[in-house]
Amino acid sequence: MVSDQSNGWWRPDALLPAVFIIGPFFFNKLIYIYFPGYPAFVAADYACRIFSLAFLYLLLRNEPTSLPIPWRLAMPSTKKLLTALIGTVTLISANVVGATFIQYLNAHSWRVTRFPLPTNSALQYFDGTVGMVFVGLSEEVVFRFYLINLLLLRGMSPAMAIIASTLIFGGIHWSYGAGAVVFATLAGLVLSIIFMSTRNLIAPIIAHAAYDAFYFAGGVAFLWRIYSRAW
Repeated sequence: MVSDQSNGWWRPDALLPAVFIIGPFFFNKLIYIYFPGYPAFVAADYACRIFSLAFLYLLLRNEPTSLPIPWRLAMPSTKKLLTALIGTVTLISANVVGATFIQYLNAHSWRVTRFPLPTNSALQYFDGTVGMVFVGLSEEVVFRFYLINLLLLRGMSPAMAIIASTLIFGGIHWSYGAGAVVFATLAGLVLSIIFMSTRNLIAPIIAHAAYDAFYFAGGVAFLWRIYSRAW
């Protein structure tokens, strides 16, 4: 299933490269703790994501067709776009309904970082548009395409690969508190199901980026205020 390069650790099913690909998503939270300002937050976030994607490219550049779920970044069909839309609505609805519980968990756990308030309007606009697409792209490539393929290559069943990758994805949100981890785990499960059912990265990228853009634009908070008044 892998090429002749698989004699060493530099192969798609090796665990050591995964440390360098997934590790920056855990490490950048430490940077946020010591450098909490908005420009440093954005710079560290982008730098870690670019490093992970570059390392992943070097690892898989000769392997895309030999993976259990090959690289596919084509325009999805209407049915797959509908799957992405359903996933986005599911994430938004879950966040709105569970907002109070998520906030409670964050407030009563180990929360050590928060998303900093923007201090530069141009940077904020870039981060809220291009940045949302980049976040969706980087996390779906690493945690859905790469990590699920890695686990499948190591003998896991599709269900166990989804569960393991989902838990790791939830874990990268560790610094924001228990509520953030719980919701990110749910989001990872939804996005993994989208990826596995469509076998196309564009669908989960769309769902991920659309949810993030809606959230940071204040859409979730707005819907939560309406929901809380209704109840």
